[in-house]
Amino acid sequence: MPFPTETIKRYIAARYPILYLVSWEEDRVERMLSLLGSRLFTSPIKFYTWSCINGLRSNGIEIENTNDLIQALDRITREEETGFYLFKDLHFFLNDPRLIRKLREVYRALRTSYKTLFILSPSLILPNELEREVTVIDIGLPDADEAGKIFDLVINSNKDFEKIQSSLNPTIREKCIRAMLGLGSMEMELALIKILLGRESIGEESIEAILEEKAQLVRKSGTLEFVRTRIGLDDIGGLENLKEWLQTRALAFSSEAKRFGLDMPKGVLLMGISGCGKSLCAKAVATAWDLPLLRLDLNQVYSGAFGSPEEAFRKSIKTVEAIAPCVMWIDEIEAGITRSGEKASDSPASRIFGYFLTWMQEREHAVFITATANQIDLLPPEILRKGRFDEIFFVPLPSHKERKEIFRIHLLRRGRNPDSFDLDSLAKNTDGLSGAEIEQAVVTALFDSFSKGMELDERELIIASSSIVPLSITMREEISKLERWSSNRAVKASK
Repeated sequence: MPFPTETIKRYIAARYPILYLVSWEEDRVERMLSLLGSRLFTSPIKFYTWSCINGLRSNGIEIENTNDLIQALDRITREEETGFYLFKDLHFFLNDPRLIRKLREVYRALRTSYKTLFILSPSLILPNELEREVTVIDIGLPDADEAGKIFDLVINSNKDFEKIQSSLNPTIREKCIRAMLGLGSMEMELALIKILLGRESIGEESIEAILEEKAQLVRKSGTLEFVRTRIGLDDIGGLENLKEWLQTRALAFSSEAKRFGLDMPKGVLLMGISGCGKSLCAKAVATAWDLPLLRLDLNQVYSGAFGSPEEAFRKSIKTVEAIAPCVMWIDEIEAGITRSGEKASDSPASRIFGYFLTWMQEREHAVFITATANQIDLLPPEILRKGRFDEIFFVPLPSHKERKEIFRIHLLRRGRNPDSFDLDSLAKNTDGLSGAEIEQAVVTALFDSFSKGMELDERELIIASSSIVPLSITMREEISKLERWSSNRAVKASK
C-alpha cells in the first residue's frame, strides 16, 4: 500500500493530537513526515524526533533536558509554534501509569493546536486507557509506485550503474520492481546496490538474486516462508478437474482480465486424503501463474515467539499484501482455525478467526489463498461458504490412470525411462496407494536395486509397493467419512 499521506493530512487538518503509526521503517516514516510538514503549511514547520538515547532533536541539534520522556512531553506542551513530534521509543514505556496520565494531558493540551505527536512502533501496544485519545494508522510496505521510484533513484544516482542505465528495458525494470515488493524502502535500496555492484546489465539472474534477498527477510518474520519452487501442474499426476479450473484462471490477475470485467479469484480449499497431492497443488499454482508463493505457518503465529498471535497474524497479512499479486498457502488450515477456536469468544484463535474472515471477504489486494485440510469437519461453516473460497475441491485416492501418471513422473524424475516399465501392471498392483506412497515405493525400490547391484525393474517396484500398508487401510473409517462428506459438498479434483 502507498504511504498514507492523505490519511495523515486529514487527521492533522481535523486537529487529532496523537497519531500512533505502526511501522518498523523509521527512516522512511521520518522522511515522509518531514516532507509532509514542509508542504502542508504555508510556512515550514519545525520537525522533532525523540529517542530514549538522544532525547528531542531538531535538524540534528539535541535539545537539552529532554532525554526523560515526561520532560520531553512537557516541552511539547510549552512550545508555542506549530510542529511535528515523532517519538520512536515511546511504546517501550507504555506500561508506566505516569506516562499514560501525561499522554492524556498532552492530548487535551494539543487538541486546540496544529501540533501533532506521532508515536512510532513496529507493533500496536496501546493501553486501554489511551484508546480514545490515540488514533492508530498502519504504515504498509512500499507499493509498486514507490518501489519504482526507489529503483530509479538507485539506478540513476549511482555512477557505477551507468552501463546498466543504458541497457535497461521496461520489461526487466517491471520484473525487478515486482521482485522488490515486500521489502522495506531501505531494504530495497541496500538489496539493489548489493546485487547490481559490478554488473553491466540486469538480467534474470539479478531478479533471482532480489528474490533470494526477499526470501531471507520474509523468513525472519518467523510466520511466513517465501517458497522457491519449480513444481508445475505437469509434475502432478491426475487431478484434471482442478488443473482445468486453475488453467482457466491463469490470466485472472492481468490488466486484460480486469478490463474484461473479471473479478480476481479469491482462492481454493483442497480437502482430502493425506499424501494425495494437496500441498503439491498449492506449490504448482504459483508456478503455473508465475506468482510468488508464501506459506503462512499458523503454528508459529500462535506460538507467541513473534509477539501476540493477533499482532503476528496481522503483520503476516500486511506483508503478503505488500508482495501481491501472490499466492498464500496455508497448509492444514484446520490446525489453526477450528470450531473450538470459534466458540472461545475471548481467545486469540477467535480474534484471529474474525479478522481472517473479514479479510478474506473484503480484501482488495491480489492474494490468492490456497488452503489444504485433512479434517474438513473441524472447520467452521463460515469459512467454507462461497465468497471466502471460490471452490472446494476433494482430492481422492488416485485412480488407475492417475497411478500410471504418478509412476511415470517419479521414474522420469529419477532418470528412468517410464516406457521401459509396464505402467499398467504397476498401477494395477498399487490400488489404494496414495501419490506419496507410490513415490516412497519408487524410492524404496531404487535403494533395494542399488544395494543388490542391479537395475531397477517392475518386480522390485511391485515388491516395494506391497510392503507398504496404505492409509486407505489404516484409516479406512476416516477416509470413508471424508468421502461421504465431500460427495455433495465439494468438487472432485479428479475426473
